[in-house]
Amino acid sequence: MSSPSERRPPGARRFALPAWVCALSLAVLAAVVLTVTPPTRAAASTNTATATATAAGTASVPTQVLTTLFKARENYFCTRIPAVVTTPTGVVLAFAEGRTRLDTTGCNDVGDNDIVLKRSLDGGRTWEQGPRVVVGAGDVLAHGNPAPVVDAATGRITLLYSSSDWNRDAAAPSRKGFPRTVHAVHSTDGGATWSSSVALPQLKPAGWNWVSTGPGHGIQLDRGPHQGRLIVPGDHTAGGDTTAGAQLYYSDDGGLSWSLGATTDPVSKTGAFPGELTVAQTTDGAVYVNARNSEPTRCLTNEHRLGTTSADGGASFAAPFTPVANLDTSPTFGSLLRLHAEDRDGKPDQLLYSGPSRLGPSALEDRRELAVRSSYDEGRTWKTVGTLVSAARTGYSDLTLLPDRSIGILYETAGNIPHGNVVFASFTETAMNGAATELRRPRTADTRERAPGAPGNHAVIHGGAVLGARGSGKAMEFDGTDDYLRLVCSPSLRVDDKNFTVTAWFRHSATTGTLPIVWAYGMPGTDPLKKGRHFSVRAEPGVGNVLRATVGTDIGSTEVTLPSSFNDGGWHHVVFTRDGLTLRLAVDGGAPATAVMPAGNSATDRNLTPASEFNIHIGARPDFPNQPAGVAQLFRGTLDDVRLFGKALTPEEAALVRGGSLAVAKEDERLRLGFFTIW
Repeated sequence: MSSPSERRPPGARRFALPAWVCALSLAVLAAVVLTVTPPTRAAASTNTATATATAAGTASVPTQVLTTLFKARENYFCTRIPAVVTTPTGVVLAFAEGRTRLDTTGCNDVGDNDIVLKRSLDGGRTWEQGPRVVVGAGDVLAHGNPAPVVDAATGRITLLYSSSDWNRDAAAPSRKGFPRTVHAVHSTDGGATWSSSVALPQLKPAGWNWVSTGPGHGIQLDRGPHQGRLIVPGDHTAGGDTTAGAQLYYSDDGGLSWSLGATTDPVSKTGAFPGELTVAQTTDGAVYVNARNSEPTRCLTNEHRLGTTSADGGASFAAPFTPVANLDTSPTFGSLLRLHAEDRDGKPDQLLYSGPSRLGPSALEDRRELAVRSSYDEGRTWKTVGTLVSAARTGYSDLTLLPDRSIGILYETAGNIPHGNVVFASFTETAMNGAATELRRPRTADTRERAPGAPGNHAVIHGGAVLGARGSGKAMEFDGTDDYLRLVCSPSLRVDDKNFTVTAWFRHSATTGTLPIVWAYGMPGTDPLKKGRHFSVRAEPGVGNVLRATVGTDIGSTEVTLPSSFNDGGWHHVVFTRDGLTLRLAVDGGAPATAVMPAGNSATDRNLTPASEFNIHIGARPDFPNQPAGVAQLFRGTLDDVRLFGKALTPEEAALVRGGSLAVAKEDERLRLGFFTIW
């Protein structure tokens, strides 16, 4: 078998796409997984699921065929980073990283990781039982980011990937000090056998530190002056790991040799920069590039995708990466796929994008609600109507075109985290269109006064919360089943170790359960002895019939209670204040209950919020809907005029807020949800 560096004699190669690829009137997808961990099935069996999903409303979804190809704790501790391609003969190849658990690695990106493969010879209906180890058998190196691409003229499959050593001696794995390099293997028999690995040092310029391929599939250009060119995306860091950028690799000889093409100018890793690119060819022969926004402080942006194009076949980027609008998502890898080209199949030009549709900064909490969305103008704009694939926690995904005029999607999912298993599903275009639903959830406005052009901390509405009434005004009603509001992380919402005040009107008549009014939560740090940082106000008619407020910091949790949950069906106004180490909780202007937080060794010990993710939920705990059965905590009743101040309000200021004043501590007001409209 030839190696990736061998060359075909001149004139021996002719580019031609198989007929089923050229027929772009394909079928695409859509369905929903209700089970968090999809079932595994035998190689020749079929598992179908029909379910109903809730996006902006309730959407009926079609039957889907679902297969767990790589299951956590079977052959590997966990499996991640899916990539999928279909060969000209119809063989479907599903790649992933098999991550072996060692004492210092777990499911980390850097450790004893192999690249594994399963094949389907019938268009994704059945699959090989055991995984094939394509790269990594017999070593303990960190192999990752499988990026396969197929040459349609020859059927040759090239798999680019990245490798490095890793720190096996430290308490936690580290990539520092271990350079990562790019390599290739190839197959000419549909993935049944693979060549030895060949290093591709020309794909990593001097000065680059960390270099990656993909993840996800590459493409072959089938029109324009560079017809036949293979393109695989990647990303890198440089400048002592202080800058980052994106790049494209290309081959003009079917994958026998590779060159470095487009690269971005170095960008500081303290701001937004593109990573984990996915590519698709446009109908004018250019390349559309869509990338993960790898902004490290993800609370600074709700735009988690960046985009650009290449007009010269991937040799250079036509413009800097800019934010992609209307692709609500979390920070993760997503996949592009061409569905239709009007000049070839008579249907409107259409690109597909797969990725989580839940807007938010968290790589754990917000990677869920995997969906497929469409662009009808070559990636310039994206529709918010799409098809939900899985309502569960889901991470990376990759799309492929199947020979039976359907779409295959390979994606990560698990239980309380969005990865661990890798699942394959397939759908028809008719099914996708029949299950289309509005994926963008409605909002309700932050109505505080702010500088012109300054963003508001508008709340995302989940479930079916609707506007009700409080007196002659409006309020937000919660049914206690799935209704809640979520404030996607914003820097101005962070209270850290500073003083703050939360106020709200509430009404309920529940006699059981815990009813969260406001609940904020920051992900805990790496020290397992430290606690998650949070603050909350909740009525607890079923837990002592009290009103409880809590602040949790790295060194423990402090709570303050009032001896009633105020479940008389009338309106009540709650004020919860942190003033130094003193907590105060008062209702309807009455005398406050107080508690004193423990003093720490430093201000850091009393921090409420870490540097990255921070969520505020109205009407629910932040881990809803992933709470264990029987402990779901949701508000049942009505809320109004929820405010957050970055100071400890005085009793006189709190009384003015209760009276409806909009002029209280305006310079310190971080949030005001007046519940006037839903849009």
